[in-house]
Amino acid sequence: MNAQDNVYAPPQASLTLEEVSERSGFPPFYVVSITKLVLLYVATLGFYSLYWFWRHWTLHKRDKKLNIWPVPRSIFPIFFAHSLNEEIDYRLRRSDKGYKWSPGMWATTYVVSAIGARIVSRLPDSILPALPGFGIGILLLVANALALVHAQRAANLASGDPNATGNSRLTAANWVWLVLGGLYWVVIVLGILTIIWVPTVYVPAS
Repeated sequence: MNAQDNVYAPPQASLTLEEVSERSGFPPFYVVSITKLVLLYVATLGFYSLYWFWRHWTLHKRDKKLNIWPVPRSIFPIFFAHSLNEEIDYRLRRSDKGYKWSPGMWATTYVVSAIGARIVSRLPDSILPALPGFGIGILLLVANALALVHAQRAANLASGDPNATGNSRLTAANWVWLVLGGLYWVVIVLGILTIIWVPTVYVPAS
């Protein structure tokens, strides 16, 4: 006879949102340590955010049994950054987790910095020289990363793993991306140094 059939069994408390997620075998959102997030994001010049959004939406879809497509939401994140932050914040408020942040502001920061970076990368040198463009691009990359960091801290807390102990170590695949990204950063820095140190040769018109 199980507890449901036993009238003398003590009443069982209702499960919290975190307990439901733990019993289902997956968290409601993507859990990753802030250090790992920043390393992979910077090393890949922001392309890690594609995977980051895909993982969040995939887990959220499974957790809430939603009829959504995570892939388009990761390819076009500027249209879904606000809704993701709102879902994370809603989960936090439902679980009574104390975390002060501004989901709307950080989503807007992500959208503005993402669009700004796309515009800067397409401006010709006649409008924006390479060196100032590189500096602006770095600032936009930092703003973009900060927006993800704040959302990730909230997601880790909402998933019951504030320190992201379940996903804090770098895997072999992570190291591959870090090495490839590091090599790409070396090429970028060498190109900037070439612009600074190598004088432009003036060829007079014949």
